[in-house]
Amino acid sequence: MSGENISKTPPTIRRKPADPKSLTGWISRLGESGMPVFAHTAGDISRVSDSKESSAAELARVVLQDAAMTAKLLRVANSPIFNPVGKTISTVSRAVVVLGFQEVRSICLSIAIVESILKGQQKQHVIEEMARAFHAAVQARSFARKRKDDSPEEVFIATLLYRLGDMAFWAFAGEAGEVLDQELKQRSGETTDKVQCDVLGFPLRELTLGLSREWKLGALLEESLQGKSDRNPRAGNVDLGYQLAEAAEKGWKDPDVTRLVERIAENLYLPVDDVRTLVQENAREAAETAAFYGADQASQLIPLAEGKKALAAESGLADSTIQFLDPDPSLQLKILRELSSLMESQPDFNMVLEMVLEGMYRGIGMDRTLFALCTPDKRFIAGRYALGLENERLRRQFQVEMLAEKPNLFAHVVEQRTPVWMGEDTGLPLKKLVTEDVRAITLGADFFVTPIEIHNKVIGIFYADRQPSGRTLDEESFASFRHFAQQGNQALAFLSSGRK
Repeated sequence: MSGENISKTPPTIRRKPADPKSLTGWISRLGESGMPVFAHTAGDISRVSDSKESSAAELARVVLQDAAMTAKLLRVANSPIFNPVGKTISTVSRAVVVLGFQEVRSICLSIAIVESILKGQQKQHVIEEMARAFHAAVQARSFARKRKDDSPEEVFIATLLYRLGDMAFWAFAGEAGEVLDQELKQRSGETTDKVQCDVLGFPLRELTLGLSREWKLGALLEESLQGKSDRNPRAGNVDLGYQLAEAAEKGWKDPDVTRLVERIAENLYLPVDDVRTLVQENAREAAETAAFYGADQASQLIPLAEGKKALAAESGLADSTIQFLDPDPSLQLKILRELSSLMESQPDFNMVLEMVLEGMYRGIGMDRTLFALCTPDKRFIAGRYALGLENERLRRQFQVEMLAEKPNLFAHVVEQRTPVWMGEDTGLPLKKLVTEDVRAITLGADFFVTPIEIHNKVIGIFYADRQPSGRTLDEESFASFRHFAQQGNQALAFLSSGRK
């Protein structure tokens, strides 16, 4: 065989996709493979409008779709920054009530941006941009509060995302990032925008604007990016926050900082000394905020005035996700207490049902939970909200007829007003009510179901199972399930009586 030419197939080498050559290419790349989680989260949250009565419940439901986001939100919500009193917040629903709709939306978007960006390449540019973003955002929010802005948290988010294009580019760029980095170092006397245009064909500010429009990140961010700060005081807060954050990197005694403090004092109608104290305290808060969101390296780069020290966060936000939750009696008790406290704020019905569902999901450790409501004509019972794995599929699929000529288990629960644990030991008469339609929903798993009642009138059902994990149901879980349902029914009856 020696002397023969043997052809061998070269090994396949996986090469990183080439960087896009256009602005639209970068927008597509970041949405599809760079930051899809952030794009999805931002889209979901932006679709939740606080003009609707049920907005708080809708926001809670969006957050609860993601177990990791839920854990991180509750950790941040219980941090000294957001919860200085130290009264524990155990549920997403309660966090929305206590902190407010805009605050929770702001926290969720902040978590999403930190998580997405820090999964990219850990270049120094990324950390520097994130430090500047958190510093500027806390400063801008503070100015908005002093101006009695209706939504300071919207100003915070617009400022945090003001250089989203820069952060995303440096996190996910390959060769283009290396080239731009070298050019910026060699052409330090030229404006950053000009260097970016020469290398990329566009300034990164336009990438931010494109992402803002594509992902619907808000009108305020767009106005700020378009330079409308002179006509819009809210956009002016964003601009001032960024100017101050950049100037402070040269030192708090730098002349540019002094000039900006005087300008801010004039805008806020406050003494210069008071504003100087305010912005230095804001910097300390910004460092603490970044650390609590898991951006520890960025936190350390935020410049603090002499004598100011940031509290250290106990730990960064973990990336791990608990897929299947174990029963937690302590959490069950906390959620039941929060349900009682919720009644003081006269919540809407959806919020009560959401909190009960959250208790069943996170407290009892169910894989899927749902509440379904009877249609006005009583012909169907249809899924309204669901939590857990494949929750949207469960919600959409849960539409069951309640006709006398087509008996099924769910209709039976509504008619008889009785809870059912469907399992191996369930009697044959009930097993016969598990029709093909019911089986298509439950996927053959054991499950719990109980009626939702208001003044002895059944309006729907609660449903829960552990089908995705295949874990068994037990008597203690069924007792807890019924207890949550009973507390929910009492809360709904209380609210109903108060509105008559």
